[in-house]
Amino acid sequence: MGVEEAPASSGGDAHHKSALRTRLGTLILIRWLAIGGQSATVLVVEVFLGHLALMPVVLTIGASAIFNAVQNVDRGGAWCLDQRQATWHIAFDVLQMCLLISLTGGPQNPFCIFIMGPVAVAAAILPARNTMLICGLAVAGITVAGVVHLPLPWPVTLVFPGVYTFGVWVALCVGIVSVSFFTWHMANETRRMDAAYEASRTALLKEQKAAAVGGLAAMVAHELNTPLATVCLLAQEIVAQAPPDSPYIEDMALLLGQTERCREILKRLYRRREYDAMVGDETVSISTLVEMAAAPYRDMAIELHFSSRSDTGPAKAEPWIVRSPEILHGLGNLFQNAFQFAATRVDVETEWGADSLSVRIHDDGPGYPERLMEHLGEPYISNRDQDGTHLGLGIFIANTLLSHTGGQLFFRNADDGGAEVAVRWRMADLLGTSSALEQHG
Repeated sequence: MGVEEAPASSGGDAHHKSALRTRLGTLILIRWLAIGGQSATVLVVEVFLGHLALMPVVLTIGASAIFNAVQNVDRGGAWCLDQRQATWHIAFDVLQMCLLISLTGGPQNPFCIFIMGPVAVAAAILPARNTMLICGLAVAGITVAGVVHLPLPWPVTLVFPGVYTFGVWVALCVGIVSVSFFTWHMANETRRMDAAYEASRTALLKEQKAAAVGGLAAMVAHELNTPLATVCLLAQEIVAQAPPDSPYIEDMALLLGQTERCREILKRLYRRREYDAMVGDETVSISTLVEMAAAPYRDMAIELHFSSRSDTGPAKAEPWIVRSPEILHGLGNLFQNAFQFAATRVDVETEWGADSLSVRIHDDGPGYPERLMEHLGEPYISNRDQDGTHLGLGIFIANTLLSHTGGQLFFRNADDGGAEVAVRWRMADLLGTSSALEQHG
């Protein structure tokens, strides 16, 4: 058994493209807050400290306000921006902020640190490439502002050493890069985890729908069986009573054959219902549930061996539990992984006791890569060639679904070779209440 280890870019541009869309209203709100803060700061400085180059400063802030108002009126706050549009919006904010810093002292302005605001927004909502473009634009803008800037109206004349100015520039550049990197990394990790959990929910929903469809098919098979049998009987009687030269003999024979075909289809549906689509509060033995989980993924080229036993001796009867879509799909993913990496054989052992229950799946494949052992159960882990079809979610989905039932997964490489995964439950966690357990001798 192996695992899937996705590359670092799995949560990047292509995979989470749908998640990287931003409401225009969000950027408009952030820009209004920035405009309010800039206006308040300029007003305080102008009143209490001295005179700024007021006209250029007001025009710079006013340009941002006009742009914001036009966007709000033209498209509305509910408009969703794609990556390119959001990048242009944030680039405008960076340029506006750098121009404002240049007009108000450059590196001498203690508020120049707010250039990191648009950079942080970009890192939170844009993919890596666009974030790097915004980061580079911010560094370039703050560099120009450090070289070409108007002085601040200090109450006394201040002369800043060149080393200090250079140090402020270095601090701003390091801060821009650091903020963009850490913000992008955390936002990207959140998007990846959201996508992985959504895959788990989708898998569980499919399993529940399959169970519901199976139950419906069984009901239809049961309801149609009697009328089809009646049609078949009538067709047989008409054929038996018709003269040999009757023109309807061939048509009735065809009707009889198609009726028999319908009955066979309904029988298969009913057999599938009995094996794989039980719904409601029906219970099955734990060994049967394990076999049901393995059935859809079974590879005829791989030998599959089941064994079950009680760890307290033969006196302990096999537990019957309520059929759970989470257990079926979770174990199914583990079986699928085992069959994909097994060479010739997969062994499954089910063991139960008074307080616990475990299922062990062992294959004779290459085993788990040692470098990934501590990361098993995390999303986007795979050691297969990346062709866009394997995202490393199988074990993560299994871990997520089985943990909802109280199960814990344990991975190891067996001493005799191959990989082994064990799922263990406490009876109290698995069954919820003691009334859910039925002991069948």
